[in-house]
Amino acid sequence: MVSIVRSVKHEQLSKRICRRSSFALVLVELCFVLLAIRLFCIQCVNGEKLKAEAEKYHRKIVSVQPRRGAIYDRNHIPLAISTKSYSLFGDPQAIKEPESVALSLSSIIEIPKEDICRKLERNTRFVWLKRQLSDSKVDKIRLMNIEGISFREEGRRFYPQKELASQTIGFVGIDNFGLEGIEKKYDAYMRRATSEFSTKKDRKGHDIEPNKYDKPAPGYDLILTLDTVIQDIAERKLQSACEQWQAKGGSVIVMNPTNGEILAIANYPTYDLNKAFNVDNDCKRNRALIDLFEPGSTFKVITASAAINENVISPNDVINCENGIYNMGKFVIHDTKNYEQLTFKEVIEESSNIGTVKIAKLLGSKKLYDYIKAFGLGDKTGIDTLESNGFIRNIDQWTERSMGAVPYGQEISVTALQMLCAINAIANDGVIMRPFIVKKVVDGQETILENTPKVSKTPISARTAKIMKNILRGVVENGTGQSAKIDGYNVAGKTGTSQKASDDGKGYIPGKYTSSFVGFLPADKPVISIIVVIDEPQGQYYGGIVASPVFKEIATQIMQYLTIGQGVCIAKVNSTT
Repeated sequence: MVSIVRSVKHEQLSKRICRRSSFALVLVELCFVLLAIRLFCIQCVNGEKLKAEAEKYHRKIVSVQPRRGAIYDRNHIPLAISTKSYSLFGDPQAIKEPESVALSLSSIIEIPKEDICRKLERNTRFVWLKRQLSDSKVDKIRLMNIEGISFREEGRRFYPQKELASQTIGFVGIDNFGLEGIEKKYDAYMRRATSEFSTKKDRKGHDIEPNKYDKPAPGYDLILTLDTVIQDIAERKLQSACEQWQAKGGSVIVMNPTNGEILAIANYPTYDLNKAFNVDNDCKRNRALIDLFEPGSTFKVITASAAINENVISPNDVINCENGIYNMGKFVIHDTKNYEQLTFKEVIEESSNIGTVKIAKLLGSKKLYDYIKAFGLGDKTGIDTLESNGFIRNIDQWTERSMGAVPYGQEISVTALQMLCAINAIANDGVIMRPFIVKKVVDGQETILENTPKVSKTPISARTAKIMKNILRGVVENGTGQSAKIDGYNVAGKTGTSQKASDDGKGYIPGKYTSSFVGFLPADKPVISIIVVIDEPQGQYYGGIVASPVFKEIATQIMQYLTIGQGVCIAKVNSTT
């Protein structure tokens, strides 16, 4: 009986085990079915989406900045180039211990730990930590292999000639955008848009395919009309003169009057372009194109040219200069010497204010004003960089004092470039050429843009220009500009001395003057024209004493450099690049 009971129990247990096993098997089979369905959904239904998300996690977008175009002088000497540099950035969301990372980086990139830490705690995926690091610092940080820290290749602007033509060339900011000068004016040509490429990254966010993307095409290069040798001559001589006379500042422009090419623009004080953010803004100003001044006696050339062109006077006509004092109603005009009778030619040679005012009276105020505008004074010259307008009141705003002031360069403000362009009309047979400083924009051997000589104005006839050339030669040979004489060359030019007007426009500042000289050579067939402006010289202030010798020194060395004989044009100045 006992055995029968045991047999029944054993059979019942076996059945239970079998049922449970079957149930378990069904569950396992069901799990496999569900897993298969899930795998099908992953692979077939959501496969592309999940693949894209995985790819996104293992890839990153790399922004590559194209190399900024270079700037060269007319002889292809580099003035501004871009070198490769690396900038450090972080991904705050990938950095687990920002304080530790900040501590590690602080001493290398020379930024306080607290400042780095604040950046690394931001809710973003990208923060700049330090731009344009040195190679040695980059190597140190790479060896640390910090997760969430990486580098971006950028261009660093380098100016190999340092101070040379600094105000004209200008400079760029940390992001390679032009901020001043030619760098700013032609920024769109030299700086192309940043390109973006997709590349693989490791779990720390580092680029593991750095060479899998093409570098974008660089920006266009500029070929300037400047000559670094002539620029250096102008800057050295200007600096020497400003230091000698303890002047506030000064400027020099050298041009080819026959085609408008700028060969040099010098300003003092100057600065090293590689340290542009560490100097006073006063040094950055392109005085030759921006600063306005009353031209003084250099303006007498305009009055004289207008009178000759209108046939109201001849070179040998005699003018009574009133023994140095001339009453004009409420006003009195003075000369520096007590001249009595001077010919028209001698009035300009000796720079007589009284004689010039009497010449202007023969011309009339309306005609004088028209010629001022015809010579381009008071207006921009059209040069391809930043410049000032200048200032001359409309004729209907002239007072009874104006005809006793404007003819010899008062009540009018000009830039050095405007005054030089006006004198170029005499050097170039009555024609003023538009000044320009960028000769070409190039992409390798291909020319993208080319500035060619262009007539700007024709204020006087070739006959008038010839007469005035002879008169201006007399200024240097016999008159106030004798310190501008150069052995072996006929020089034509005019001195200028002017008081500085007060800021409120009411009268002049006692003891403050602007000294200038403008001229060209060889007089018969000019190759170069030069203007020298010295701001607030101390001790002496007459243009014939302060500015004329600077003109002589600059012109002498330029002619030696150009190796030309009298009246012979040379390839160096007139060449096209």
